Amino acid sequence: MGKSVRVLVSGVGGDVGQGVIKALQKSNLDLEIYKICVFEDSSFLHLDDKSFIAPFSADESYIDYLITLMNKLKIDIFFPTVDSEIVKISKNKDILEECTNAKVFVGDIDKVLICDDKYLTYEFLTKHGFATPRTIIPNSFVEVQNFVNEVGTPFVVKKRWDNGAKNFHILKDIEESKIFIGDDDFIFQEYLDDKEGEFTCGVYLGEDKRIKGVCILKRELKCGSTYKARRVRDKELEEQVENVAKSLGLKYLNIQARKIGGKFYIFEFNGRLSGTTATVSRVFNAPEMAIRELVLNERVERSESDEMFVMMRYHEEIYTDLEKIENLHKRSDEINKLLQESKVCH
Repeated sequence: MGKSVRVLVSGVGGDVGQGVIKALQKSNLDLEIYKICVFEDSSFLHLDDKSFIAPFSADESYIDYLITLMNKLKIDIFFPTVDSEIVKISKNKDILEECTNAKVFVGDIDKVLICDDKYLTYEFLTKHGFATPRTIIPNSFVEVQNFVNEVGTPFVVKKRWDNGAKNFHILKDIEESKIFIGDDDFIFQEYLDDKEGEFTCGVYLGEDKRIKGVCILKRELKCGSTYKARRVRDKELEEQVENVAKSLGLKYLNIQARKIGGKFYIFEFNGRLSGTTATVSRVFNAPEMAIRELVLNERVERSESDEMFVMMRYHEEIYTDLEKIENLHKRSDEINKLLQESKVCH
């Protein structure tokens, strides 16, 4: 390909979008990286002038906005990173790709929904014989009593669709669970002992349906996100997460698990690039692999690395000035004006 590859990354005020950009910056490919986020003070919008303020994904014009922006910038591949947009973009993937000639790095909707809904995650893992904590959506107190008799206390109550620490409860008293009974938004889940640690795993599946990279990290959390991580090499655990990824069939899968008795009990999927994408890129660079496969039509070989490392996160400041913020708004307004004037292809 004789020209640079034009990449669009969304949600660049968050750790996932920032991780994707950090991974791309490590690549030897000739890339132009464009960025969108919803607030003027989203930090990575101020890395350079290849940035725009986007509408919220819930906005009815969001897909049309993406089409307009991607065509204007001649984007080759789009990496969506925000949980709230993934389902919408997956449902509209064909339209986005047909109307822009760009590749959209998101899975098919049936697979994305399995990752988005923790109860569907449980059903998938159970159906395919993978270890996972017992999970129910109770409609009566008797069901909860039977559940607690089976799994013991404490037990977990959490929202089916939320990530991180939001709406997450560890309950020791069964009486406390009554307010959640009959609410289909919440699941009741067996509590997994964390003595052997909590793990986040990244797996990349090639176009030939073979695993091209796997990285397991033992992590420490702060406010629901990884802030310290140590790489783990364990062939049996790697084989376990590889089998899960191949069964689901997403290009990239983030798996979250706790280790009990030498094996993983998986409790959550992220069907998108994750907040540890930049860390995982020390083993395999998933965004670069996607570009090589989907845009450059290259064959990607499995990336192997025996490097053992520890990752520690810290805050870093980005500065801008009022003139640059004004210019950001001007660039963004130009796209919005173009959106209003243009006829979107679908």
